[in-house]
Amino acid sequence: MLPLLGLLSLAWAKDPLDKGVVIADAGNHRLVELAGEGRLVRVVPLPRPFRYTDDVFLAPGGSVAYITDPEVDVVGAVGYPAGRLLWLYGRPGHPGAGPGQLDNPDDLVPLPSGLLALADIRNCRILLFSREGKLQKVLGRTGVCRNADGFFNKPNGAFPLGKDRLLVTEIAGHDLAVVDLQGHRLATISLPVHYPSDANLTPWGTVLVVDWWSPGAVVEVDLKGHLLWRYAPEGKEEHLNHPSVALGLRNGLVVFTDDWRHRVLVVDRKENRVVFQYGRTDTPGSDPGFLRYPDGLDLIR
Repeated sequence: MLPLLGLLSLAWAKDPLDKGVVIADAGNHRLVELAGEGRLVRVVPLPRPFRYTDDVFLAPGGSVAYITDPEVDVVGAVGYPAGRLLWLYGRPGHPGAGPGQLDNPDDLVPLPSGLLALADIRNCRILLFSREGKLQKVLGRTGVCRNADGFFNKPNGAFPLGKDRLLVTEIAGHDLAVVDLQGHRLATISLPVHYPSDANLTPWGTVLVVDWWSPGAVVEVDLKGHLLWRYAPEGKEEHLNHPSVALGLRNGLVVFTDDWRHRVLVVDRKENRVVFQYGRTDTPGSDPGFLRYPDGLDLIR
């Protein structure tokens, strides 16, 4: 019988995680790296002022990790895997809309243009930074929350769609805005979710969005909003509790965090079954094989 902490089907026993993943293990204030076969590679503690590691995204080449922390309202970059702080943006513990302030920031995402996109949720805007942490542009109007061209309504993620467009999930409105890098809204796609969290383009050209809810779900849509797949198991052991981000792997599998059940899952879309799990279901911890509110992840490329 396969162990619970590494639940693998024989079909995917080689590399269910492709080249591997880095997990933002929020409740333990650290990053956790897993190899492609699911083996624990390393644990990287994060420096102050980070307190709740909400998300992690790796720079091209993997030597820098971009971190967001909504509890202290800052974002920044750390060297990876050393964990040394490189730069910080925001005033720790002082949320707001003034110069240098953020209010509930989410997802500091590298873009093909070389910029970084950040969703500043309560300020209803998307901020574009240089890789060195210098603010370059503000999309939307600070403090004005609308689902309309030139505005955003509680955006909680801005992810690349090619070189010159963004996929922005909006909590208010339950939708996905497609915008250019000037903030012009090109389309609005309604989503069949309660609380849309992050929208990632898959290697096969569709979009994965997570429903941060209980019971939660992972949905796959096309760019016209057609529902292609939904993963929302109902069993006591299987149901999802506030999953937050899902990524498509080159092998066709989907990896995602199931935050409030303290685990990361890999699912076979064709058979709707879990082929890998890291973390003990409903059992938070910090020992090898355990997670505590894993809230984000990125792929090793």
